[in-house]
Amino acid sequence: LSRRDSQTEARDVRTVHRLAPRGIVRAVSPALRIHALGLAALGAITSILMVTPVLPLDLDRRGLPPSHVGAVVGIMSLALVFTEVLASTATARIGRRRAGLIAFAGSAVMLASFPSVTSLWGLYMNRAIFGAVRGLLWPVMFAEVADAAPAERRGHAFATFWLYFGLGQLIGPALGGWLGDRVSLAAPFYAAAALSFLAIPTAFAIRPQRDPATGNPLTAFRELFRRAPAVPRTWALTSCNVIVFSVYATFLPLHAASRGLSAGAIGLIFTGGALAFIVGQDLLRRLGHRLSAERFLIPAFLARGLGVAATPFLPSFGPLLLANAATGVLGAAIPNALTTRIANQAPRTLLVAAMGGFNASADLGFFLGPVVGGALAGTALRWAFLMVVPVTAAALVLLLRQQPVGHHRGEEQGEIGHGVSEQPDR
Repeated sequence: LSRRDSQTEARDVRTVHRLAPRGIVRAVSPALRIHALGLAALGAITSILMVTPVLPLDLDRRGLPPSHVGAVVGIMSLALVFTEVLASTATARIGRRRAGLIAFAGSAVMLASFPSVTSLWGLYMNRAIFGAVRGLLWPVMFAEVADAAPAERRGHAFATFWLYFGLGQLIGPALGGWLGDRVSLAAPFYAAAALSFLAIPTAFAIRPQRDPATGNPLTAFRELFRRAPAVPRTWALTSCNVIVFSVYATFLPLHAASRGLSAGAIGLIFTGGALAFIVGQDLLRRLGHRLSAERFLIPAFLARGLGVAATPFLPSFGPLLLANAATGVLGAAIPNALTTRIANQAPRTLLVAAMGGFNASADLGFFLGPVVGGALAGTALRWAFLMVVPVTAAALVLLLRQQPVGHHRGEEQGEIGHGVSEQPDR
């Protein structure tokens, strides 16, 4: 880096310490902080995935065509993109903890009100507002995990954090599918709302720190592009990965229902993939000091793309479950490797912006997958699944053309990256 960038890094560290408040959260160990943040993520992801198996079925029951099913699912992600891009501005004004509290409380209200919405416009509006408030949470959560661990331990920290995601993926679809079968298609929404409300106290694992103000939110991204140009390339990989996953999550219920499977069975298919994801994350956590997730990126992208593309040709519960589980084990490497890349590439004062871009690129994928897939499904459902083939090919080209970037130089020089808990309060 240039002398100018080195001076900027030193100023960044002083700014972080000046803006970071005193508090009990910063006094606990990094490991305990990561587990506490993981519990918050567990509540958030479980509440989202409780409605995943039943949302397409509920919209289909209301008489919506596949194009509107995909669009209603996707509008949430478009709203998430907008909020996540603005996350660093929000945390500069209200602090990270308040952003998390707003995310949990707003999500509870939107989930609870969804079953009573009767108009198509209202369905779109509800999901858009849900995405907007939830978009405040994820950039903050990932930035907190990155701040909590030293650079050489971030792979292990993110593997631990993603384990909680896996638990949410395990519990959410199974519980939502069971409620959809045994009670009603509205029941998972009410249960998810209750869980979001109960998860509000977990937001206190987030520090109340206010991030440095940048004025125009685009200023932070312009500075990030200048100082860490590898980060946007990682965002592109994230979009590719999530397009593939979102196509599967949106259209698997419709394919499985056409084969006579119940909402409970569909939930179990998601649960099988989540269990495999947990196994993969646990292996990465245990072996991270010897074998990084980075090494598995190419086979993971390849396996996930082929598995999703093959889905419309799998006729029953058993093959669908096995295919999802097989791709889940390898697929666990993808979010671990990509979040670790970004945490190592981004300057510390731009972590919320970097993680906001990461989550925005993921949610852009969650928007494009269902919307484009829904348009293709109007011809035949299998075309929604087959659209992942060129997307996977694009990801493989990106991976083959770029090499992973090491830690930001400021971290290598000992200026940053040693975990917030090791820094004294100012």
